[in-house]
Amino acid sequence: MRNLSKCIIAAITLLQAPSILAQEFLTKNICGAAKGGAHARTTVADVAEDNYDVKYVKLNLAVGNTSTHISGDVTTKAKVTAASMGAYVFELNPLLAIDSVLINGVSLSVSGTGVVRTVSLPTALAGGADFTARVFYSGSPVSGTSAGGANGMNCIASPSWGNRATFTLSESYKANEWWPCKQSLRDKIDSVDVWLTIPDSLKAGSNGRLEAITTIDSSHVRYEWKERHPIDYYLISLAVANYVDYSYYMHFTGSTDSMLVQNYVYSNSATLPYFRNIIDSTGMMVDFFSGLFGRYPFWDEKYGHCMAPLGGGMEHQTMTTLGFFQSTIVAHELGHQWFGDNATCGTWADIFMNEGFASYSEYLFIDHFRSHTGALADIKDRQDNVKTAPDGAIYVDDTTNENRIFDSRLSYDKGACLIHMLRFVINDDSIFFHIIKAYQAQTTDSTATIMDFKALTESMAGVTVGGMNLDTFFSQWAYKEGYPEYAVKWNQAGNDVYVQLDQTTSMPSSCALFSTPMEIRLHSAAGDTTIRIFNDQPSQLYHFTWSKAMLSLKVDPDYWLLYQLNSNVKDATLDVANIAAAQVKVSPNPATSYWLVSNLPANAKLSLTDINGKELYTTAAENAAVKVPAEKLAPGLYILKVAAGNVNASYKLVKSN
Repeated sequence: MRNLSKCIIAAITLLQAPSILAQEFLTKNICGAAKGGAHARTTVADVAEDNYDVKYVKLNLAVGNTSTHISGDVTTKAKVTAASMGAYVFELNPLLAIDSVLINGVSLSVSGTGVVRTVSLPTALAGGADFTARVFYSGSPVSGTSAGGANGMNCIASPSWGNRATFTLSESYKANEWWPCKQSLRDKIDSVDVWLTIPDSLKAGSNGRLEAITTIDSSHVRYEWKERHPIDYYLISLAVANYVDYSYYMHFTGSTDSMLVQNYVYSNSATLPYFRNIIDSTGMMVDFFSGLFGRYPFWDEKYGHCMAPLGGGMEHQTMTTLGFFQSTIVAHELGHQWFGDNATCGTWADIFMNEGFASYSEYLFIDHFRSHTGALADIKDRQDNVKTAPDGAIYVDDTTNENRIFDSRLSYDKGACLIHMLRFVINDDSIFFHIIKAYQAQTTDSTATIMDFKALTESMAGVTVGGMNLDTFFSQWAYKEGYPEYAVKWNQAGNDVYVQLDQTTSMPSSCALFSTPMEIRLHSAAGDTTIRIFNDQPSQLYHFTWSKAMLSLKVDPDYWLLYQLNSNVKDATLDVANIAAAQVKVSPNPATSYWLVSNLPANAKLSLTDINGKELYTTAAENAAVKVPAEKLAPGLYILKVAAGNVNASYKLVKSN
């Protein structure tokens, strides 16, 4: 799903859009805003739902576009996974009345007044047994009241175009608001049929292929959609409105294969002409992403869009529900077909696996179809958004809170930054995109966590890549909070260039030190040079030889890293004495029991102070290595001073828990 902050930026760029469209877009919810200590919520409402594995679902429903009223039946075919199962337990909103339930054709009573419904079986089903449950029900779920669609089922008129649509938005816990289901991310449904009986003046969009449009009576037809790829519960959808079907076929590069691009667009004289160019470009996007990620996973069915009054889009499998067509939103939701639909996050705590990759798909789209300058502006905007607050991890610590799950700053923008930094660390696009393709191939029709992706990356690129340990990389960027902050000093003496990096972090209680490769660019009137370095110490000094007269230094000139630059100054005191000091090594840092200070010059004197300057420990080094005790110190930051001859250096030491 497309996040609010990015959508707002996109909306501002819609300079040619009708004013009412821009107003609707800017004032409505999407993604984190619409999806409403460590807390974890199991996906299913009752653990008894995990006693069976769903194999097939058929929704046979009657719906219109004047209300959220829904009626019909849902058939579920499943296999018992427990040793035995004495009750069929499923979820359905209490606003929907159950008329009857059939288990293997036998009518049985249902109990439960809340979301959890229970059908006690006359004889327990043995493990491995197949069964069929058919639930007949009807009612009117609570509708969204304005464009944005924050409920499982919504019936809203578009303020921009006037069309009224009924549409569903089930992510993350809302499928039970409109159909009897099991809400488990890990239990993908092998195949689905969605049959929608509607007034014959309307059209109904859903997942997979449209197999038939069957006449029911003089004023009603049934749209029969068939999805034959595994699908997660929240990706099943419907959208009903007065649409026109604008479809065409795209072709994959290097192949004779083609695929249907099917779009249900509001039936207004102005709507399709206004959006046609972007709709026509969708096929090119499918082909481009297929080259990067692997063939579009549902190419034997379709890709397309159903318009509905919401502020962005929702990546329903094979047919995104979309408020309007804007290129980066289309790219985002299309990226989800790989990251979220084909390979779905294993838990809501791992939502980065969906939203981070979809957000990075926007960057890739801009870089390819527009300009690299525009792509750099996109990633810098995301980095800046992450830095609007100092805290927050990508891994979701509270899956009971949908606003935390779909936090645009963390799940979307920091997620995209992680992928961008991983690409930089790997430093070889052929390897990076090979890993992405392998991830898609290995998790196709399945689910994966951040740790699954980490394991795959390590298996293909190595545990240590370009000097960076990937265990450290994922730990500090996915599971810890904050980002590094740098103070930079530089100097040139003849052909010698000295650069000193002092690192602090925005959330030292979570991550006291970030280890990362980085680039610095030396600038002169005679030309520039870019140097790749590795920063893994709180204070680190680098020496280079460069014959050109240096005018300035730029850190991370191509916006690969998430960091804050607090200062960048020329310091004439940086010279060879500092280089001698730089040879002194401190490890481990952070430390729990001691710091080993090695490569000490002769006759070195060491002094450890707290950040207020209070002296805590002194010693005169008799050897080239000294252990500085830390075990009795409180966690935090300390300063080690080393003095010997012309060497007079200070080091920031971190005591961890």
